[in-house]
Amino acid sequence: MTLTEARPLAPISGPLELSSDDLQQCIRCGMCLESCPTYLLTGLETESPRGRIHLMDALARGRIDATERAVVHLDRCLGCRACEAVCPSGVKYGSLIEATRARLDERKPRSRLRDLVLRGVVGRPAVLDAVARVASLYQLTGLRWLVRRTGIVKRLPRRLRRLEALYPPLGRPRYRRPAAPAAPTARVALLLGCVMRVAYGDVHTAAARVLTRLGVEVVEVPGQACCGALHAHTGDEPAARDLARRNIAAFEGAGLDAIVVDAAGCGAHLKGYGHHLADDPAWRDRATALAAKVRDVSEYLAGLELPASLGRLGMRATYQAACHLVHAQRIREQPRALLRRVEGLELIEMPAADVCCGSAGTYNVTQPAYADALQRAKVDAILSTGADVVVSANPGCMLQMASGLEERGKRIAVLHVVEVLDRAMSQ
Repeated sequence: MTLTEARPLAPISGPLELSSDDLQQCIRCGMCLESCPTYLLTGLETESPRGRIHLMDALARGRIDATERAVVHLDRCLGCRACEAVCPSGVKYGSLIEATRARLDERKPRSRLRDLVLRGVVGRPAVLDAVARVASLYQLTGLRWLVRRTGIVKRLPRRLRRLEALYPPLGRPRYRRPAAPAAPTARVALLLGCVMRVAYGDVHTAAARVLTRLGVEVVEVPGQACCGALHAHTGDEPAARDLARRNIAAFEGAGLDAIVVDAAGCGAHLKGYGHHLADDPAWRDRATALAAKVRDVSEYLAGLELPASLGRLGMRATYQAACHLVHAQRIREQPRALLRRVEGLELIEMPAADVCCGSAGTYNVTQPAYADALQRAKVDAILSTGADVVVSANPGCMLQMASGLEERGKRIAVLHVVEVLDRAMSQ
């Protein structure tokens, strides 16, 4: 599939129910163009936020039908929200694209495969855990090594090669909560999530250890589930709202000072629970109250009274700013400031550190051509720094960069911010 190729599907006729006020807030100034990764790739107005808002407006007014030729430009949006950070009118583009996808999803035939994966597996922690344990055998038995060693992987269809390259690190250790500090200064819980729960449990462990060393008690919260971000991004609004209600009910009675999140996309979505449940009188106030307690782990740590040094670790590192941390949550300097407190760590800024790497939830599977192009650019930026470690704050980014670096044959470690801090504080 080329960058501008469309797949024909049955059109959806009639206007979409979208807020005309929100759409008209865009003044068509074009400030968003140079911040949009897909516009930078193609130079096409249809692949820019301004162009997509114009398209949404035409769909809302019924001026055009939702054909695949039209909707493909919405599908190619990463939802990175870089446009929001530079918009002089404060257009909430992320909400617009999610609402449009939700209205389209209501009028399309349901995807059984998507429902199976997102509702049947990702949205159910026990099922997800069981599936992950089975899937981990591909790596733990050595089958993955054999498939790659023999070259079988090169003969797979393109989409299967893509999925194999993005196979998550399911063999990593699961989350283990450390004992509480003797005299805790605060009480928090970690969002365990879905991908992080089964593939990056050791990142959760690192986050909990760092918090504990700094006097913060990390408690268990049974009943929590996937945050719902993947569901919202793909248009499955009902499932996203159900998961939001489930998490609110799980967290709100735990007596927490904060809900700490070490996945940027999850944190951005939780902070938006008030918006997602704004039209639900029974839940909107509860959603807003919970969202007010959500903190990214770097945001939370930077707000503590920290020692001048957070340990020592000799490495040359570069930092990739996860989109939903820097653009959606506007958290830019806190991760870098934390890394600079590690003695012996040389932090090297990479070019275009806050441009999307092409992961974006399921995007690297559904839009492989765009995702691959963005991945190549990101790997080029990483290699230009000469760093031996690349640091980020989101599992999708970590997986995308690790896959791209491995494809180039580069042995550069990809770590989460809290993994670096944990290692430094353990010395």
